[in-house]
Amino acid sequence: MPVVATPEGLRALAKDKPIAPASVQRYLEARFGAALPAVEQAMEGLAQSLPPDELARRAYALYESFRPEVPAGVRGWGAAGVLDLEAIRGAAR
Repeated sequence: MPVVATPEGLRALAKDKPIAPASVQRYLEARFGAALPAVEQAMEGLAQSLPPDELARRAYALYESFRPEVPAGVRGWGAAGVLDLEAIRGAAR
């Protein structure tokens, strides 16, 4: 994920422009609905369970361990799947 430093902090880029945090929040709310607080809690717990350098080193492998399974025949980012919060919590142990 490409990022850029802005006066407000690091921001992800979309088409070479910083993404507004409110836009990201709306996207997450639309995808996770009422489950968003539980997802955020699980992800924050995982992030806090590791020193920052180890988290950075292991980030993609951690993601691979809990990313949702996508149904057969469906391709691409954004395909609907089931996120297992226990898998995220387990990665924090």
